[in-house]
Amino acid sequence: MQTVFFINPTAGSKNAAEELVPKIRAAAKNTGVPVEIHQTAYAGQAREMAQKYAAGGQKVHLFACGGDGTLNEVLQGAAGYANAAVGCVPCGSGNDYVRNFGTAADFLDIEAQLAAQEVQSDLIRSTQGYGIDIFAAGIDAQVANGIPKWRRVPFCGGSTAYTLSILEAVCSSFQHRLRIRADHIDIEGTFMMLAVCNGQQYGGGYCAAPNARMDDGLLDVVLLKPVPRIRLPGLLGAYKKGAHLLPDDTITQPFAPYMTFFRTKSIDIRVLDSRPLITTLDGECSPQRHIHAEAVPRAATLLLPPGVCTANRVLQIIGE
Repeated sequence: MQTVFFINPTAGSKNAAEELVPKIRAAAKNTGVPVEIHQTAYAGQAREMAQKYAAGGQKVHLFACGGDGTLNEVLQGAAGYANAAVGCVPCGSGNDYVRNFGTAADFLDIEAQLAAQEVQSDLIRSTQGYGIDIFAAGIDAQVANGIPKWRRVPFCGGSTAYTLSILEAVCSSFQHRLRIRADHIDIEGTFMMLAVCNGQQYGGGYCAAPNARMDDGLLDVVLLKPVPRIRLPGLLGAYKKGAHLLPDDTITQPFAPYMTFFRTKSIDIRVLDSRPLITTLDGECSPQRHIHAEAVPRAATLLLPPGVCTANRVLQIIGE
């Protein structure tokens, strides 16, 4: 079996390779697991290399060392290859993927990563390719598009950059007239936020879908109509905590006038006004006038450290 680490040296606030390369080599020596290490030099290179390894046919463990964007690249490259499993060593600013299972610290133990267990997860297949976590549109994506600017400001990493980008976005025009069709849903209206979720969190820790499962073959869809600006800060604080949905999926009272929630296997969204809709898939942004997303059951093999698997049973370990 091959074990390969892809390090994005530009993820996060410092060059992760400086610390990770010696840690990976030390862990490989201690465990006797041979590893290969690559540092990416341009956007898309992790996807290219991951696909090359996956297409080789040999069983391979591919570790994305970076942020959610780096993980998305490796997943895109490995998608469709049953011999390839993907893990994450979080070195970015948001690290939302690992929040589905624990904390970033749970995934930074390289020896534990080399003993990772394989689990199966659904993927989101969309007009922007495959994703593992959340496909968002409207103000969500507009916010994500503005985050890199705020992360360049000192002490503005993670959720701070996300919150500042939200405040900037709400001062602009962020409403869109949309036609939304899903399994048993046909809605036309004006919306400011839209999140199509396989995982639970995005935006540096905002819990859009607190009850989402990554192996149920369904997407959790959260729609938010325009909210009066005076009410928005309070609602965003509750939204970050996942307080908009109860465990039985009931929308809580403060959100009831504005929010729609449902689950679906697929969703189709068309923009009815003149402006394209900014979308983001696991943090990667793009303007669209028509978007489609669907759940692809058990399409990805993920790698989780043993301690994470023991503590969090949201996904079935392969072989059990």
